[in-house]
Amino acid sequence: MNRPSLRMWIAGAGLATVIANAGTTAAAEPSPPADGKPGEAESSPAVDVKLVTTAPPHRTVTIEWNPVALVISRLMIPIAIVPGDHHALVLSPYYTWAKTIPYATQIDAEGNPLPGSETLNVLSQSFHGFGLEVGYRYYFDKGGPRGFFAGPSLILSAITAKAGNGSETSFADLGGAVDIGYEALVANTIAITLGGGVQYTAPTKSIPTQQWPASIYANDGVRPRVLVSLGYAL
Repeated sequence: MNRPSLRMWIAGAGLATVIANAGTTAAAEPSPPADGKPGEAESSPAVDVKLVTTAPPHRTVTIEWNPVALVISRLMIPIAIVPGDHHALVLSPYYTWAKTIPYATQIDAEGNPLPGSETLNVLSQSFHGFGLEVGYRYYFDKGGPRGFFAGPSLILSAITAKAGNGSETSFADLGGAVDIGYEALVANTIAITLGGGVQYTAPTKSIPTQQWPASIYANDGVRPRVLVSLGYAL
């Protein structure tokens, strides 16, 4: 048998190269579309991307303290109970110790003129007692007491008035209020509330007009409210 010549080896190698290039070109060409139209590549399926957000943890109870209430001689501890989203029961027990400042007039208690304008004839009076506000709030955010809120409240307090001569008078103070505001839970634990509203209260007994802030508890009237509190969420 004769050995293959050099020309046959070269021809065989060239044929193998042509076949290999033809297979690579065929693999690189796009596949025809599903509708069979030439020159158009079949589109790849769309990728569905969804962003999953984690809901904030629900807080059922917040216990707060309103330092602004000290301005009107009141120690108040608001407690918000939020068993589900949006709806809350707010209980705000408080204690008050309002006092008046003694001052002088030119007439006595019967309207008779006094000899001098420096006569200190109106002594200091005090109004102390316990009270409770029972309110409802609707929170617009979820996860407990979060976001903007609005709601009404009922006000009830038992007050004892002590005159300058030592005599005492007990009465109740009744009323209602409407508030709006915003509450944030910092790190889901620190509760901060800012808001305001308007209230109306009236005593069950007729009390002479008193100085502010004793007039809040002794005399009827419509008054503004300020809600500023800081507390802890459970």
